Amino acid sequence: MKAPMRLAVLLLLASLSALATDLTLTMTGTGKGHDGEQTQYWSSKFMRTNNGASQTDSMVDFEKGVSYTIDHKKKLIQQISWDDLEASMEAMADKMKDLPVFAQKLMGGGGDTTVTAEEQGMETILGRKCKKWKITMGKMVLESSNDPSLKPPVPAISYKRFMKLKNTIGQMGGNSAGMLKLGEELAKVQGIALRTHTVLPFVGDLTSVATAIKEGPIPAATFSLPEGYKVEDTGKKMRESMAKGR
Repeated sequence: MKAPMRLAVLLLLASLSALATDLTLTMTGTGKGHDGEQTQYWSSKFMRTNNGASQTDSMVDFEKGVSYTIDHKKKLIQQISWDDLEASMEAMADKMKDLPVFAQKLMGGGGDTTVTAEEQGMETILGRKCKKWKITMGKMVLESSNDPSLKPPVPAISYKRFMKLKNTIGQMGGNSAGMLKLGEELAKVQGIALRTHTVLPFVGDLTSVATAIKEGPIPAATFSLPEGYKVEDTGKKMRESMAKGR
């Protein structure tokens, strides 16, 4: 690449980075354990979701590659590094391959792990044109309406990795391989979801719809973990458990 062209590309990337701004999304959810209003806070390093009804928040550190669950009732913080989560899920998937089909089914695996992604047209949410997607794996269905122009202000590579692993957090059953495939398809969808509808076996329907979007700086304190809470390294425990063959 010639020097003038290289300089132009660098300037373009710098300008795009400068345009990225903090986002605050207000979402209304329905479904088991999903009811009530949630607020998503997006910055260049973090994404935090506060849920007042359940008193359980979640936070993602895109710089460190760590996801947190904050239980205010129990005053407990559970942290999972993506390295630990990825290693545990891949180890579980490999372990399942060596088991008989009946054993896989007993452990929650052995089902259809074929993942399909289909475009479903367009819809308008809060005046924004969103592309509708339907991603299916067996009886699990995820419908998502994403605004392609609403980009997460976090690094693209970290965001894609997070989306790949997002639905595997807290899930160490036999369907690990399928969940990773599902995440890979989700990571391809452009823009932030302003409406989601998920159908989960044994859980039911979960829906979230954006009711407000605000662009502008978010106080750094918003992304601080609460003091005085017990901290559990869940990811480390998962990885150690898999290493011991449990």
